[in-house]
Amino acid sequence: MGGSLDLHFDIAAMVIMVVILGMLSGKKNIPIKRSYVFIVMCIVQVLVIVCSMGMQICFTSDEYYSGSLSLIFADLYYALDFFTAFIFMYYMVLWSGRSIRTKRLTQVILFIPLIVYAVMIADNFINHNLYKILPGGGFVYSERLEILSGVALYAMIFGICYAIKYVEAMSYGKLTAIALGCAGVVVGLLLQFHINESFFINFVIAISILLLYELAQNPLNILDGNTQVMNRTIMDEMLGLDIEEEKRFELIVLAMDDFKLINKTYGIDMGDVMLRQVADFLGTVSRRGKVFRYGSDQFAVQIKPGSDNLKDVLNNITERFRHPWIYEDNSIHLSATTICISYPDDGSTLGSLIEVLDYTILFAKKKNRGSVIYTKEVDLHAMRKEKAIEKAVEEAIQNDTLEVHYQPIYNTDKGCYTSAEALVRMKDEKLGNISPEIFIPIAERTGKIVKLGTMVFEKVCKFMHEQNIANSTIEYIEVNVSVVQCMREDFVDTILEIMDKYEIRPEQINLEITETAEISALQILQDNVEKLHAKGITFSLDDYGSGYSTLGYIHQFPFHIIKLDKLMVWDAFETERAGTTLKYTVGMIKELNMHIVAEGVETEQQQKRLSTLGCDYLQGWYYSKAVPPEQFASLIKKAS
Repeated sequence: MGGSLDLHFDIAAMVIMVVILGMLSGKKNIPIKRSYVFIVMCIVQVLVIVCSMGMQICFTSDEYYSGSLSLIFADLYYALDFFTAFIFMYYMVLWSGRSIRTKRLTQVILFIPLIVYAVMIADNFINHNLYKILPGGGFVYSERLEILSGVALYAMIFGICYAIKYVEAMSYGKLTAIALGCAGVVVGLLLQFHINESFFINFVIAISILLLYELAQNPLNILDGNTQVMNRTIMDEMLGLDIEEEKRFELIVLAMDDFKLINKTYGIDMGDVMLRQVADFLGTVSRRGKVFRYGSDQFAVQIKPGSDNLKDVLNNITERFRHPWIYEDNSIHLSATTICISYPDDGSTLGSLIEVLDYTILFAKKKNRGSVIYTKEVDLHAMRKEKAIEKAVEEAIQNDTLEVHYQPIYNTDKGCYTSAEALVRMKDEKLGNISPEIFIPIAERTGKIVKLGTMVFEKVCKFMHEQNIANSTIEYIEVNVSVVQCMREDFVDTILEIMDKYEIRPEQINLEITETAEISALQILQDNVEKLHAKGITFSLDDYGSGYSTLGYIHQFPFHIIKLDKLMVWDAFETERAGTTLKYTVGMIKELNMHIVAEGVETEQQQKRLSTLGCDYLQGWYYSKAVPPEQFASLIKKAS
């Protein structure tokens, strides 16, 4: 089996490799191991092409074809050419995101072919037995070269299989494309053994490396587009590798405070400039620390033992944020909350670390903005309980185990129950009964409130239809809806579709808006309320006198009913000033032609005074607690 000599393919391959190296040098250096390995692979391939060209020139020269220079080029060519396969194998192992340090069998499988390669190449440098140079130019492959080719092929296949088995950092799409590129190299090698007219294998390899660059190694896939620091995907990969190898590290996370206000005040372009300045500054706080874009307005700096003093880095960050950030004629003061987390002290896995970190950020944003928080200072027991509740909510929605109870509401004018409030109940096997005051905010924060709210509303409509509520004294049922639901574009259609499905008339439903989440889309909320109000559905404002509820909402939305918070009611019976406040609050609401529901009625004294004040409806344990559907149906039948 022989080979003839043709420089055209090598020249084309060299052009491709120069282009790749040019693109690498023109981009920001990415300080991760596989990027360095890729650069080494490119440099080695350039040397392979140089040796190939030198070897071919020597073979075609009458003066040098049998000389020592041709042997040097040939020996170096085969040594470097097959070494590229092992570099690729190591590159794919790094892409997998899994270390081989703790995998003894993997190490053996990896190093045996490498030892075979080293022995055969060393023997070739002495005996030149991988090939035979022909007197008229060209060369003939030996059987040993075929064995070495098989070893190199094995290394490439091992690397791909290892990455497929532990694929985490790379998508299957990219991995498939890379595998196809490698398959192209394998096919090229087989063809090269049988086609002697041209020496084209280096060109095929160069094309594969270019494909590898575009799909897997392009800095655009690794760096954040705005700040040019490493993105979250790379952060998870690198931290995961350090955790697998049990390497200690500290992670400093910088969470910008009220950065949305910066974007609104100065514009998004200026906000991007500020983020770039913060990222550039964080790149200077540590000699060997790695900087990542953790979130839209969050950054992370990884500090390893022996590289920097953590306190010095934190002091540096704190001091910088005491001063304004300057751009052109703008001087902007930024605030940031800094969170410190440690592996393995604060979490033994990447998932647990991120879980603790995200909880700490939420905790710090609520109570300690602009300060430095260590996760060990945070109540992690509360975090774990919250996560357990979050999981319980998800399972309750998935398994349809949520229950709806009904608390009747007494009409002081008619002297009977004319409405009721639907209240969701959740019970978990491990956690027991969980209060809506606990799981509703969690459902809102995780986005599960939409499914939960829709499920509860459908259960209420189905109950009303099956029990023929329209023929009882119950005129309507109040159903709680979160502002998160109300801010969705499809909210109106969802409500109307469910009501049509169970033949529920608009006047039979009163939607009670509970505001436990931030209103981020006020216009959509207003539009949705107006559309449903136009259909004949009434609205209640819940918990007036507590939390976020203000007179502003009464003016903005067409509320039919105002529900007085139970604490406001109870306080009115404790102090004279609170009683006066309640009296004039009731008078004001009546002047606005809205009905009043007083919550938390528990005694006869409260019932009489609230009725005298002019409250239209009374709700509380004095009349009935929230009861299951069957018991409520029996209760209203007796009342009827």
